[in-house]
Amino acid sequence: MGSAHHYYKFQHQLPHPHLLLLLLLLSLVAARAGARSHNSVAAAAAPSAAAAEFLDGQNAARAAVGVAPLRWSPALAADAAAAAKRQRPRCEFAELGKSPYGANQAWTSYPARPAEVVASWVATGKHYDRATDTCSGGGGGDDCGTYKQVVWRRTLELGCAQATCGGGATLTLCLYYPHGNVRGQPPY
Repeated sequence: MGSAHHYYKFQHQLPHPHLLLLLLLLSLVAARAGARSHNSVAAAAAPSAAAAEFLDGQNAARAAVGVAPLRWSPALAADAAAAAKRQRPRCEFAELGKSPYGANQAWTSYPARPAEVVASWVATGKHYDRATDTCSGGGGGDDCGTYKQVVWRRTLELGCAQATCGGGATLTLCLYYPHGNVRGQPPY
């Protein structure tokens, strides 16, 4: 039995410790506040620079396999920001339990840019075998789960956030709706 979807917690030390951290996606607060009275305006608002970094890398990976681009969701981004904020004191991955969302998470020991984190998730695609819809690589079978969530055909929306933890570490969380990684279904 079990859940129809999986949440992959991906910890990856990225190779280039540089650049200051883009903190939580600042425009999300304004977009979410505006959504209460001007829902269509908030939905049409351009995403922040950080949001664009999250979207660009993931949409490039989706385009490479013929999957439609994701749309930025201020509501998902606000949920991701709330979860990242809760986890910030311990700098641990968020436990999403029975969340209706798919999720990719990353931890770095330094301030990581969204594009770096997305690139690390997309890079796990090298472990994906489309012919057998399996992951390989010796890491317990989840070596490409982050990639599969990024390119999941039925996923339409994305929202992400980052939190800075003690010592300059970065916790990154992206939420996806509808969720991907459904057992028995290939991502594309």
